[in-house]
Amino acid sequence: MCSGLGFNIVGVSEMRSRWQLGTVLFSALAASATASSLVSAADLPPSAYPPVYAEPPLPPQDLFEGWWLGGTVGGSTVTFDGLPAAGAADTSGVLGGAIGGYSWQSGPFVLGLEGDVLAADISGKRRFNAGANVANPSIDAMADLRLRAGYTITPNLLVFGTFGGAWAGADLPVGGPLGGSASADFFGWSAGGGAEFAFNPNWHVRFDYQFTDFGSETVKYPGGKIDYDPDASTYRGSLIYRF
Repeated sequence: MCSGLGFNIVGVSEMRSRWQLGTVLFSALAASATASSLVSAADLPPSAYPPVYAEPPLPPQDLFEGWWLGGTVGGSTVTFDGLPAAGAADTSGVLGGAIGGYSWQSGPFVLGLEGDVLAADISGKRRFNAGANVANPSIDAMADLRLRAGYTITPNLLVFGTFGGAWAGADLPVGGPLGGSASADFFGWSAGGGAEFAFNPNWHVRFDYQFTDFGSETVKYPGGKIDYDPDASTYRGSLIYRF
């Protein structure tokens, strides 16, 4: 009886030892697998960030299209040919007024119609008939209507040329023997060019030159007649607001 009980106790003890050994081995394997999974996860590349889409660029603005109005000021020289003895009267002065128009733009190309109305103070004098008489021509008003064609070198810088018709109102007094007071309206053609810069879609500044060839007008005085034939060169700067 005792020997049989002792056998059973030894058998149970061996089974317990084996169970404990198996538990230790299982725990070691589980810990090893867990560590291996963590290391493998650390070796994986990071997940990709969500794609970032750039905003599409804004379409270019047609900065020179539409109605516009502005003020202009500048200087002008006018030569009146036709005085007796092949003489000419050179005059000069300032002018200023309003300028406005409308432009169409297609890509870099600009086409428009523009006009201006100007007050002027352009005057000078020339003696003739051996100094007995003196001509004092002066221009006190000018206006013109022109076509304009241009090209934008950059989106906000336009270079242009203009061509059209022009008018000037002049006083033409002659002092001395058989002289007198007179006035005339002169009509002709005008051509020129310049540049316009856009600070923003509304405010622009421009500079331009205009040459105007007025037609000849015959003016009668008590002592005879004079054929005046003026040509003008004008330089101007303008501040423009576009609507």
